[in-house]
Amino acid sequence: MNHNLQLLPVIQILVVEDNFLVAESLCEDIRAVGFEVCAVAESGEMAMNEVSKNPPDLILMDIRIKGEMDGIETATKLIQDYEIPIIFLTDQTDQFTFNRAKKVQPHAFLSKPVTAVSLQRSIELALNTFQKKYSKTKNNQSLEEGRVFKKHFMLKAKGGLYTIDLNEIECLMADTSYCRLKTTEKEYHISKPMNTVLESLQVAPYCKENVIRISKSASINIQKVQAIKGNKVLLGEKEFSIGARYREVLFEKIQTL
Repeated sequence: MNHNLQLLPVIQILVVEDNFLVAESLCEDIRAVGFEVCAVAESGEMAMNEVSKNPPDLILMDIRIKGEMDGIETATKLIQDYEIPIIFLTDQTDQFTFNRAKKVQPHAFLSKPVTAVSLQRSIELALNTFQKKYSKTKNNQSLEEGRVFKKHFMLKAKGGLYTIDLNEIECLMADTSYCRLKTTEKEYHISKPMNTVLESLQVAPYCKENVIRISKSASINIQKVQAIKGNKVLLGEKEFSIGARYREVLFEKIQTL
């Protein structure tokens, strides 16, 4: 098992802020603390358009923005259609604004001016809170160790939050009540049965199409298959036996590639 978690930070954040200088500063801080900015929007309409094109993992939403909708109204509409954690950003401290924002049930609040430390803590808090809430309502889409997103698996490990690109997954190997997840570069130990991890990963369209079970003890990413020889599948330096009950599904998947 590899204990040195050096994973690529691919948690994508949409910044909704109409002040150019503030937005630039936020983007710099977001990248500095290990996350990515997928887009910047200066109005509610732009934010909704960005989310419809490419849903982010988290939204940093200023309450006062340009356009017909303020940040609270925008967040309300987005929450109706998408399950995305939202952090409200504001320099307004009046009780009326706070009460309006609180009704939306954001995952965190950030007061301006924002520091890199407070930003990092708020993002991690929001993601953790969202993960816990999500796992209670949709158990098949979340693991105790992390959360499955559209393009990656967020792994919660000692020292912070890390991510694994789903297309980097090579295989899952059962190990009694645990399993090992092998990627192109590393291998990780997850304290859940392989079947539980596989079901969780297959919520993501990529894994649903490509990560399949081939035996009682192994699941593979068919995109990583190098060869099939008789009853064996070759992935890198590893060979896996194909179980009789899984053979037909495997070959159906391979033929569609």
